[in-house]
Amino acid sequence: MKIFKSKYVNSFALADDLLNPEAATTPTPAQAQFETQIDNISNTKIERVKQPDGSYATVRSKLPLSAEDQLYEDTLNGIAQSSLDYITKLSTDYNVDDIPWLKEYLADYKADQSGFIDRAASVRTTSEEKALARFGQGDSTAGIQARAQRGSDITDQRVQLGRNMSGIEQDARNSELSKQGSLYSLATGALNTQKSTQLGSLAALSSTGLTQQNAAQSYNNMAAGVVGQNNASQLAARQAGLSNLASIASLAAAPFTGGASLAAGGLFGAVQKSGWAQYGAAA
Repeated sequence: MKIFKSKYVNSFALADDLLNPEAATTPTPAQAQFETQIDNISNTKIERVKQPDGSYATVRSKLPLSAEDQLYEDTLNGIAQSSLDYITKLSTDYNVDDIPWLKEYLADYKADQSGFIDRAASVRTTSEEKALARFGQGDSTAGIQARAQRGSDITDQRVQLGRNMSGIEQDARNSELSKQGSLYSLATGALNTQKSTQLGSLAALSSTGLTQQNAAQSYNNMAAGVVGQNNASQLAARQAGLSNLASIASLAAAPFTGGASLAAGGLFGAVQKSGWAQYGAAA
């Protein structure tokens, strides 16, 4: 009785497996992670960082410089700032003392030119006064006019000396502005080139990181597909085995069913209508 009951239960279990075949499934592929990308040439890094709220953010960073590179960058920043400060000083609050060599140069120039004017005036005065005395015109209108003209010429020469000194000072100021502007441009140009290189590096790192992530995701998808195919193959083999068992059971039951096979029409028809497991989902 126990044996019959056990066979009866197993038969129903077999029929249930045949009528309700298990569907093959494909596992969800693991999500590929973005691997940290580092460029030691441009000293940049890009990585995915978990935020306090649990979300992730892509962070682009500048790596610490070597001692030599840091010194070079500090030097460039120092030159740029010093030049900018000097340009501002010369442009908005200029004083002759701001150009170290200029004050002494102007003093020497003034002394030399004033001495030349004085010597020329002395020679002229002597020559003209002798000529006036020789012709008895020392107190004449001509003498008075000659002296007035001589004084006016000397005054004009001294005024021109002042103009020349102002021109020299302005030229020196412009020269310093140009020189400092060139230094500022050189320093900031080098810094901007460095920054441009780093920005370009970050874009390249982002691209290579995404390429790596896509490649890893493709591999994960392929691996999940292989697992799904294996699951489908295993279920198909199991269903085939169950079908064979059903056929054997039908033959064994033939003496008790008047020779009719359980596999004919009824049981197998139900199995065929229920369908078989397919890769990825039930048909």
